[in-house]
Amino acid sequence: MQYLCSLTTLPHVSFMNYFSPKGEWMHFRRRNVEYIMYYIAEGEMYIQEDGTEYVLKPGDVFFLQPYLEHVGTRPAKCAYYFAHFSNLSLLPFDYGEGTALEIADHEIAEDTVDGVFDFEHCMLPKQIRVRDKAVRAQITALFEEGIEKGRSGAKNFRVFWACKLLEILTMLAQTGLDAKAEAISSALPPRTTGKINELCAYLDTHYAEKITGSSIEAEMGMNFDYLNRTFRRVTGKTVFQYLNRVRINRVKELLKTTDMKLAEIAALTGFSDEFYLSRQFKKATGVAPILYARGQMKN
Repeated sequence: MQYLCSLTTLPHVSFMNYFSPKGEWMHFRRRNVEYIMYYIAEGEMYIQEDGTEYVLKPGDVFFLQPYLEHVGTRPAKCAYYFAHFSNLSLLPFDYGEGTALEIADHEIAEDTVDGVFDFEHCMLPKQIRVRDKAVRAQITALFEEGIEKGRSGAKNFRVFWACKLLEILTMLAQTGLDAKAEAISSALPPRTTGKINELCAYLDTHYAEKITGSSIEAEMGMNFDYLNRTFRRVTGKTVFQYLNRVRINRVKELLKTTDMKLAEIAALTGFSDEFYLSRQFKKATGVAPILYARGQMKN
């Protein structure tokens, strides 16, 4: 189970805290109306949600869905951070054993994948094992900052909580993607992995230029068809899906921060003209560029 999370609005966080019961503890039975995120700091938690059992260990992040009953199944020593939140779009995807990167290969996700990994969305597994100690420390620090703000009695503490929660969610999404990409890359020849990284950097900086399969093949010194297939395995996108995302994200920035005409933006972002830009932008975002610039965005 994974969630497509929209990052276009601040969540409403009703509660954020740390819980460390004395001795062994078992979660009580509950059916909540909000999402709940648990981050396990110490020990283990044994919990069942809607008939499915989960074992949570240190470094695990777990999301409980609203309106589904959850209950502990076994007492254990456990300490964890938590946040109760709503007003955040989490669209569940359940593709069995598939990963976030493999969502691109699913037949019903083909039109969705371009919007999955951008400035406005991220993909979150229901249960995430955070292995990197530095990332664990960052998540702990964000929770502690939020908890301290709440304890201080500051009038804006819920807004602060919402900002901290978004930081945690985006960090978790990126960590998950990095881990999956690293696992896939480790199975590839070192030269191929290096070329994929080189190609990402090239597309990120040369997006305004005319880029074709032939020009990429010449630039990278590697067969484009092989490179494209491998690129999709690692990133979840084809080369040109990735390039289009980079260009659209740059267009979004220019629409929001300048008063440039669409033809000028097209010239700066690699689109042949403003009409082609407009078609691609609407396909990717669901709204015309002029409406996006006015703030009439779809979540």
